[in-house]
Amino acid sequence: MGGREKRERGMEREEFYKALLPGLPDDIAFDCLARVPLRFHPGLRLVCCRWRDLVTAPSFHRHRERIGTAEDLIFLVQAVVPVEKGGGSEEEEEEEKEGGAVCQPPVYGLSAYNATLGSWHRVAMPAPVPLFAQVAAVGREVVLLGGWDPASMEPTTEVRVLDPATGGWRRGAAMAAARSFFACAALAGRVYVAGGHDEQKNALRSGESYDPTADAWTALPEMGEERDECQGVAAGGRFWAVSGYGTEGQGRFVGAAEWYDAAAGAWRREEGLWEAGAAACVGVAGGRMWSVGCGGGAGGVREYEGSGRGWKEVAPLPVGMRLGPSPCAAVAVALGSAGEKVLVMAVETEGDGRNGRGAHGAWVLEVGSRRWTRTETPLGFTGFVFAATAVRL
Repeated sequence: MGGREKRERGMEREEFYKALLPGLPDDIAFDCLARVPLRFHPGLRLVCCRWRDLVTAPSFHRHRERIGTAEDLIFLVQAVVPVEKGGGSEEEEEEEKEGGAVCQPPVYGLSAYNATLGSWHRVAMPAPVPLFAQVAAVGREVVLLGGWDPASMEPTTEVRVLDPATGGWRRGAAMAAARSFFACAALAGRVYVAGGHDEQKNALRSGESYDPTADAWTALPEMGEERDECQGVAAGGRFWAVSGYGTEGQGRFVGAAEWYDAAAGAWRREEGLWEAGAAACVGVAGGRMWSVGCGGGAGGVREYEGSGRGWKEVAPLPVGMRLGPSPCAAVAVALGSAGEKVLVMAVETEGDGRNGRGAHGAWVLEVGSRRWTRTETPLGFTGFVFAATAVRL
């Protein structure tokens, strides 16, 4: 060991034995640091090695939960909306003035909404976000996977894993099959994927599950039928692939769903889960599945009552949210003592006028009271949301 390395080791040991906050016992200092809002944690990690290790440790975030300072973060795969006037280059604006069409693929980013504090920010990424990527949370980690490669516009096998506590990204083991527009949900410490389509736009029956801790994928048996553009839901301890269509049935969504029976290692088919119209399915407390949108042509929130019993109405859509067929995205958030809520991103009605025509806004539905609240959505975060997930830190 060289002299410089010895000095650095010695400084680290000396730092470790210093008080967390001079003049305070460590247990009180620990409690003080646990009350600092998450937006300041990047700065805390830079103070010293001991603070860095402390604020990124699982025990630290468990303590935040115990003392009621944990915050709920919602991560959204979202089309980026330029906030500058015009939103494009001089050449593009000139072409628009002359009546020419400007056709470019959308740029996607990973947005983060702090549901506790009501703030928005864009997550720093080591590489562009694939178009129509899926996102799911296991523990405190956020798994971003699949979608279209922005350069080739082909489905990708790529997997990236974010630890929001450290702000660090790592590459995950790639999926066995490139896929996009597939069902995805996290359940029992694993991320499940199924269906979607491949590079030749063939609808898929295959599925697999990912263990972020082991960084390994496990193949699932094939579903009973192809399911492109199916929705993934974790509800009732099951992973569901809802609706979708086969290669020969482009755009003709089927009413049936399949759920994976992990104990038997087989898929089970269930009829009557999907009706005409755009809707977002989401799992909520008590193992229930909700649908938000215009299923059956009647907008609103509905709850699935089980095989053969169909759906029941839960709540109407809020004022300002446009009825289908425009798609929307929904994610459930357990806000501690405040109870569970569902965040919905959907197109605003033209008369709402908050963010311009075709903009997406955010609403929050309290699961218990069925009461809606409009959430302020900055202009840069009014793009279409393809997928969303939630983490509590």
